[in-house]
Amino acid sequence: MLATRPLSVASYPRYVGASQVVSPLVPHRNLLPLRAHPASSPPPPAHPDRPPLPPPPAGWERSLHAAPAAWPKSIAEATGPFSRADHPFRAKPAPAKESKEERALRIAGEKDACMRLRLAADHWSLEEGVAAGQAGQWMAAERWKRRERVPGGLTLVLTHACGLQKEHWIPLMADLLSRDPGTPGGEFGTGDAIGGTNVAVNDVWMLDDTHHGASVDLNAGRLGPAHSWSDTGRDVINFVEHVLPEVQAAEGEAPWQLAWHDRTAGRTAPQVVGIGHSYGASALVQAANARPELFSSLFLIEPMCVPLMVNFPDKGYPLTAGALKRRSHWPSREAAAAAVRTNPMFASWDEAVFATWLSHSLVPSDPAQPDGPVELATPTWAEAAVFSDPHSTLRGWDLLPNLEMPTGFLMAGDEVWMAGEKLAGEMVWRPKRARNERIMDATHLLIQEKPVEAAASLWRFLTTLDAGKWDK
Repeated sequence: MLATRPLSVASYPRYVGASQVVSPLVPHRNLLPLRAHPASSPPPPAHPDRPPLPPPPAGWERSLHAAPAAWPKSIAEATGPFSRADHPFRAKPAPAKESKEERALRIAGEKDACMRLRLAADHWSLEEGVAAGQAGQWMAAERWKRRERVPGGLTLVLTHACGLQKEHWIPLMADLLSRDPGTPGGEFGTGDAIGGTNVAVNDVWMLDDTHHGASVDLNAGRLGPAHSWSDTGRDVINFVEHVLPEVQAAEGEAPWQLAWHDRTAGRTAPQVVGIGHSYGASALVQAANARPELFSSLFLIEPMCVPLMVNFPDKGYPLTAGALKRRSHWPSREAAAAAVRTNPMFASWDEAVFATWLSHSLVPSDPAQPDGPVELATPTWAEAAVFSDPHSTLRGWDLLPNLEMPTGFLMAGDEVWMAGEKLAGEMVWRPKRARNERIMDATHLLIQEKPVEAAASLWRFLTTLDAGKWDK
């Protein structure tokens, strides 16, 4: 399945023949239409406290924002009274001491409660959603804005993997944007040289999903115990269509709280390059399928669009269980670093990404003690709730052939999360205008392990588009 190209660029050869898994795997469902965000209780006037981050590249400025999420949500259980410290699937507090057997039994009960709730949740109509009057949720957003704007410059919108955060994109973006716009690129998928391009990016927006990272702070007391991946796609559409136009048309700095605007207000949504990893890439597939005119192209890194329920029911929903049993508290950041750096998942991470995990994937358990105990910014129960959408990956597989914009895939050498080499090799050719590259010494957490190599691949993607060579 592997074709080696110049400049050590690897890719899957074009897939020919009948599909190994015939669609549709699940009934088609249109995304719930969007309505004006209620904005009844604005988020705090400052971004939740985190340690300082490295500055963006020269010529760029950073700002932090609260962006309205899609409203209403697709299911009633998507909103609720929960915050980071809660545990909606736990019948009683975990004891201070328990045996391995007792802990395993407790987590199994929490997993069953989580799955029962999600499997019982029904997608409702727009009329039902509006009538329910759900509280509006928010997404934490980090913007990198080019000081010297370039006419026609690109807008990049980035979405992250389940259980991780928007800040994990920072090392990759810093490497990408340190290039001069005229830096020679290469042809995506082959590595052949391309000259004479001018890839100008004006805006980068990194978004935290509503149940992740800093968004958990913004949505304290309004998080629900269940989640639909369709809503993650709707959150992206809502941001691109109803938030970005006014922000990018305005002069000066954007406010902390970004406003929702009806499309009929006169501004048109900018075309964006959607860039997503894993769960976040699957959300982009749903968004671009529903609203293709909003996206000039997609760059999908290990997208969870495989034709298998990777949260296997016959194996006890392992992703839900894995999230719930994940360690979530440490006596300090230093203790967390010592405890997890040798863990197989973290051992292969790039140093800059790991430093970002320590600074932004952990938060003080008590804000009054910033140097004291820490816990995961994305609580394990919220990660479990997201993983528990039963048909999410199957829906992504079904939608891929509908995509008509240029779609680049960046894949790993280890495709265990992509259901193996054969299915991954078909998946990357399902869109009509697809190309792909692979980083052979990477796993599914590719942007955490190889941010510099991933940035080089993204630059080839952008230069290939700019040179007009994508369909050649």
